[in-house]
Amino acid sequence: MLHGIWMRPWVLGRLAGRLRALGYVVIVPAYASVRLTPAANAERLYPLLQTVQTDTLHLVAHSLGGLVALHLLEKHPDLPPGRLVTLGTPAQGSKIARTIKPIPVLGKVFGNSMLEGLSGNGVPHRIGREWGAVIGTLPFGLGFPFLRGETSDGAVLVSEARHPAQTARIEQRVSHTGMLFSPLTFTYIQHFLQSGQFSSSIAPVNAD
Repeated sequence: MLHGIWMRPWVLGRLAGRLRALGYVVIVPAYASVRLTPAANAERLYPLLQTVQTDTLHLVAHSLGGLVALHLLEKHPDLPPGRLVTLGTPAQGSKIARTIKPIPVLGKVFGNSMLEGLSGNGVPHRIGREWGAVIGTLPFGLGFPFLRGETSDGAVLVSEARHPAQTARIEQRVSHTGMLFSPLTFTYIQHFLQSGQFSSSIAPVNAD
């Protein structure tokens, strides 16, 4: 499991605990979400994943963590097969980040996460596995003032969270941070890891 920007592994504790209760072995590493680019973080995480003895490797990632996961999967197709679930990941880049980045001092909070990440440029398209996206639609969060008039989760626009490489996606009335504590979000994760769909009645999205 991969956390988002400015976060630490403990933020994913509730979701991780629920997955462990189902029998999954869960690893939640820390990474330098601001100091390094998503691509550089992927390279640092790769040796860790090489030490995991498993035939199936699923990735569950929140926000920026999803961009790190995309770089990891595109550059290292040798990783064990599995599925990817992203939660509120700005797969097309972040309007908030692009808006704030040029502002003196304030723009520094995004650091190198813009490169091949929040800028929307250089985001991988070929990951070689099923990818399900949970997309929030409750506009509650510090980023809401920058996203007025557009559907968002308070930090990421719905349009930014969609990506042609996704094989399934579902929208949930939940905020960007709230999805980390939502039982329904966990149910979606569980269904997708098990079947490649978010429920037995939801058909996968055809990749463009």
